[in-house]
Amino acid sequence: MVKARFYEKPYLKKFESIVKEKIVENGKIKIVLNDTLFYPEGGGQPADKGYINNIEVVDVQEKNGKIYHTILGDIEPGEPVKGKIDFDYRFLNMQHHTAEHIVAGLICKNYNAENVGFHIGESYVTLDVNVILNQEQIKNIEIEANKIVYKNLLVKTNFYDEEDVKDWEYRSKKELSGEIRLVEIPGVDLCACCGLHVKRTGEIGLIKLLSVEKYKSGSRIYIVCGKKALDNYNFEYDIVNKISVELSAKHENVYSSILTLKDEIKNLDKKNNELQNKLFDIEISNLENKHTQIIFKENLDMDKIKSLCLKLKNKVDRIAGVFSKEDDLYKYMIMSDFDDVKKISKEFNEICSGKGGGNTTMAQGKVYSDKEKIEDFFKRYDN
Repeated sequence: MVKARFYEKPYLKKFESIVKEKIVENGKIKIVLNDTLFYPEGGGQPADKGYINNIEVVDVQEKNGKIYHTILGDIEPGEPVKGKIDFDYRFLNMQHHTAEHIVAGLICKNYNAENVGFHIGESYVTLDVNVILNQEQIKNIEIEANKIVYKNLLVKTNFYDEEDVKDWEYRSKKELSGEIRLVEIPGVDLCACCGLHVKRTGEIGLIKLLSVEKYKSGSRIYIVCGKKALDNYNFEYDIVNKISVELSAKHENVYSSILTLKDEIKNLDKKNNELQNKLFDIEISNLENKHTQIIFKENLDMDKIKSLCLKLKNKVDRIAGVFSKEDDLYKYMIMSDFDDVKKISKEFNEICSGKGGGNTTMAQGKVYSDKEKIEDFFKRYDN
């Protein structure tokens, strides 16, 4: 593990250094400094962002004991430089990383689980554990995690020789040797970690567990904290507020108002379907008797198209068809107890630029054609 100044002084924002190496790879310029504050991507934590001599740093990676800074510019070896960390971005990552340790520590302790994955993303943190957790358990972990935040505990980070800690119980995703860096939140978690953390748990601000889902043989938990938690709250509050205004309901009554509205819509849909069926019956009863009948409608869904087509089938000797116009196409269904509808629909689709399929008694699909061409095709079956 590289011992760099970002471990000693994670709150330092500016530094001076000298370029030791410059590497050009696939058109990208990477530089190595004799000392750096830039944290390289690792352990689930993204690389720092910032500037070196006012040139943007877009990636930082550690390889074979060296830290490579990918920059959008050119700096020659031997040149003195001034670096500036995007501290708002780093601090947010520090908050999230420490929050993840708290949540993972509590889950591992309370549910005899293991942390098998962790990633800080742009919108949220994901934590993977090897046990299945439900929403109620996640709620309880969230309450306990925020109690740890309120206690404002000191977060301890230290390097140890493997011999010194060989009898210690600490979390680690893999076997470690040599010098080991442990992050300790007293009474909560002790974990091997190469990431950056806040000094005290109170700096996290708020831990919000957004959701949990089954992932592989365990669970994946989505977490936000600090400013991200505030942003998430404001976003969802604004949505609730807009719904509240539209429904003329208080925030606490929004959910029950939506359920009432859903019931009203369901009842209206039922009445609408009943009226629609009555209209279909009247319309079909007024049709002249023909071997084949094709009806054209607008903006019917497939359920209504099917319902109308079934009614129409009882009126004809050969083929019943319903075509519903929607934008620049017709959705359709054709039925028959006498003709092979599968064969007819295949021919129809070829001639009238349609697509779809079915069986010998019923076929459905979409067709890009005009009414006259469709009518002309089915005239051949009206005898």
